[in-house]
Amino acid sequence: MNIKLFSFLLVCLLGLTSRQVKAQKIDSLNRQMVLTQTIKGTIIDKSTRLPVVGATVKLSSDPTVKRLSTDENGIFRLTAVSLGRQTLTISLMGYQTIVLSELLIISGKELVLTLEMEAQSNNLNEVVVSSNSGKQPLNQMALTSGRSFSPEETNRYAGAFFDPARMAQSFAGVVAGGDDNEIIVRGNSPKSLQWRLEGIEIINPNHFGSEGASGGGISMINTTVLSTSDFYTGGLAAEYSNALSGVFDLKFRKGNTDKREYAFNIGVLGAGVTMEGPFKKGGNASYLFSYRYSSLGLLDKVGVKVSDEGVPKYQDLSFNFVFPTNKAGTFSVFGIGGLSKLNKDADRDFNKWEERTDGQDMRYGYNAGSIGIKHLYIANSRIYFSNIISFSGSRSSSIIDTLNNSYQSSLNHENLYTNTTIRYSGILNYKLNQHNSIRSGLNANFLKYNLYGQQYDTDTRLLRTLINEQGSTSSFDGFIQYKAELGNVFTLNTGVHVNYFNLSESWSMEPRLGLKAQLNEGQTLAFSAGLYSRLEPLSYYFAKANTAQGTATQLPVNKLSPTKSAQAVLSYEKLFTGNFKFKTEVYYQHLYDVPVSVDPKINFSLLNVSDNSAIGSYTYRNLINKGTGKNYGIEFSIEKSLSKGYYFTVTSSIFDSKFKALGGQEFNTTYNTKYVGNLLVGKEWVTGKRKNNLFGLNAKAIYAGGRRYSPILVDESFRLDEEIIDQNKVNTLTADPYVRIDFSSSYRINSKKVSHLIILDIQNLLNRENTVGMHYNASKRIIEPQKWGGMIPTINYRLEF
Repeated sequence: MNIKLFSFLLVCLLGLTSRQVKAQKIDSLNRQMVLTQTIKGTIIDKSTRLPVVGATVKLSSDPTVKRLSTDENGIFRLTAVSLGRQTLTISLMGYQTIVLSELLIISGKELVLTLEMEAQSNNLNEVVVSSNSGKQPLNQMALTSGRSFSPEETNRYAGAFFDPARMAQSFAGVVAGGDDNEIIVRGNSPKSLQWRLEGIEIINPNHFGSEGASGGGISMINTTVLSTSDFYTGGLAAEYSNALSGVFDLKFRKGNTDKREYAFNIGVLGAGVTMEGPFKKGGNASYLFSYRYSSLGLLDKVGVKVSDEGVPKYQDLSFNFVFPTNKAGTFSVFGIGGLSKLNKDADRDFNKWEERTDGQDMRYGYNAGSIGIKHLYIANSRIYFSNIISFSGSRSSSIIDTLNNSYQSSLNHENLYTNTTIRYSGILNYKLNQHNSIRSGLNANFLKYNLYGQQYDTDTRLLRTLINEQGSTSSFDGFIQYKAELGNVFTLNTGVHVNYFNLSESWSMEPRLGLKAQLNEGQTLAFSAGLYSRLEPLSYYFAKANTAQGTATQLPVNKLSPTKSAQAVLSYEKLFTGNFKFKTEVYYQHLYDVPVSVDPKINFSLLNVSDNSAIGSYTYRNLINKGTGKNYGIEFSIEKSLSKGYYFTVTSSIFDSKFKALGGQEFNTTYNTKYVGNLLVGKEWVTGKRKNNLFGLNAKAIYAGGRRYSPILVDESFRLDEEIIDQNKVNTLTADPYVRIDFSSSYRINSKKVSHLIILDIQNLLNRENTVGMHYNASKRIIEPQKWGGMIPTINYRLEF
């Protein structure tokens, strides 16, 4: 987006706002006028995906709004709904009643819902599902370690920055990886997390990511296009593959099919626009599109100096185009992508250089995207199937040039990792009867890679090529799972997942089992167990050995297979009245076939790194699948979902995380912080003369044990001019506890047909510089603390109409 276009959009935004102020003045003359909005949606059967016809839909919080029934397409439409928080109830004999409390109704946008009703196994007693208190996963095959989350939660939580990953840092079993959005799930490396969109795996959807990472500085995901989605910390059903720890299973919402709606957003994180509506009036096909450009990048373009350390520039887009048909099913085209870069040029006055990095030109970039075509076909009341074909690509690059006093440059470091993947996913769901169903599927992944990296070796005083590989490989997997309701109490979910990785010519058979008991008084006891596997970043599969001449030679090929794990989870959950829930889970995870160094004197394991950004001339080495690890712990959460104007969540985890390399000695992983506690609270008030506005305050506190780090061999580090750790004492030291307080405040103004939202969000309110550990500073040739950043304030304004 160029400056002229941005200026035009800004003028349009201000014009719309000014016109709406006039409309608000006219309305203020009539004190009896009440602003209203429309709630509409579609109700479908959770098992068959067919429309639920004749379900009663009523607004429990406002009896003046007439109740109605869903039509032959499962569609309902409630008009003249007062703004603010409302409660919606959907009921039908033979189904569990759904109660959606505290739905936010705003003037600038219709509320469009897609809800799934589940058949009631016990016909004697009514079962009520409160989506606010239960937050059960959308996937009916999931029994433990999962929960759903809404876009509003992501927007509301303090320090979330409209980012699902930052929001999930408050969940039980999750530890913040730092001040960015990386997350540690049950002691596992952040790279073990998988991102999925619309039912298929996607690239890392975060700006400023790196090869193999799952996080980054800023999310590419705009929550304005998200629907309610799932997050898992373990206990995955058989249909999930290529994951050892957590899974983000994201869903896009469908654009409004009746009217065109728009949202403009501007703030520290970026300036953007979201548009949605029908392709043609009266049709069922719809579009949903969102684009954003970094605000700092815009300021830099107009000549405003933002920083001497380089300006982070990024842009991203998300879209979902949906095309229902009468007989051929529903087709959709969806995608997400982003471009990000950070360039820093050294000051051409060497007298100002205080550290080595001051005399370096640096170029960092991460471009990534995924686009897919999905087809959903419902054959009858028993069978539906879906097919997805997608293309994903990522390009991670970094170049560092060192200048001399004459400002002549010499290459110090260069990485360029390009990965592309064509994926296919097909699922068939067959409902045997009301209590039994089978789901099966096939997945195919065709991977192409071009991996290049070189670095200056201070020992040989030569550039050493660390990796130079290009080619292609593939993986294939299939699954079948069976769900059975055994009477009125027990639910069984069992299945098996089989996969084949072509590069290592390795097979993996992964059985999965889940059993849930629905006890009385809202109590649930569940157990799950299974085997899982995940591909490591492909760059690790081509590690080379160093020679005395500074070149790299391939040792005898160790055809690395995927890392594997066996997990077991026991869960207990109790639902109370008033949207109040208690949950605890105990888990054990054994990891095996972990790639570790072929040298038994080097205690290097891929369980101990988050991506390949740590690869250097000393650490990048040949690996073999002979390492192990373990993670075990217990989690607690007490959660009161938003009701009566407030909410709170308290979560706590106590855990242990270990690994073994080829030498057989057990060490802490760097993520073994031992414990973490989170407190999340929020309160909102109705304000304004006509009680149409909302003011909210939110806060989050994190207290976690310190990260683990290793003693540094000072003399050896000085000799090689890079950090060398004591391999006999890996991660034996502990940093100070990680403490962070986040705060946000919001104010929503509802005018006629237009809604304004202002959010102030501050991460690390106390400006505490948490310590990661000690590291070798090659510039100053000293050992010093390594710290995360301080306070990060943001302010955002959104206009919806």
